[in-house]
Amino acid sequence: MKNIFYSIAILFTALSFGCHSSGGYLSVSTIDNQSDFKFEANYADSKTDKLEKYLDSALNNELPLDQNIDLFVNLNGSDKFNLKAKKGWLEINFDKRNSTAAGYMKLKKLTEGIKKKLTK
Repeated sequence: MKNIFYSIAILFTALSFGCHSSGGYLSVSTIDNQSDFKFEANYADSKTDKLEKYLDSALNNELPLDQNIDLFVNLNGSDKFNLKAKKGWLEINFDKRNSTAAGYMKLKKLTEGIKKKLTK
């Protein structure tokens, strides 16, 4: 019984180390309800530069994603979203109650682009 337990523990440790050391892990979650839209991504640190370039071009704004940031980003004048980021992690929070449908659609398109960049 001890041998089975140790074998499972070693196998689990080896698999978890292999998944994270290859730089290929990715976790993306989206919560979209009546009042809020929340997008969160955990990804390999090596993809931070690629994501930063995409967001800079999509938002016409320079965002240092490799630093700890927590700021509001203006989408189109009246619509804003909260962006929190550090190397390997990004979170976007959008209040749908105080925003337009056009702003919501633009943000949805932005998060789809983020997903595409992270899965390449």
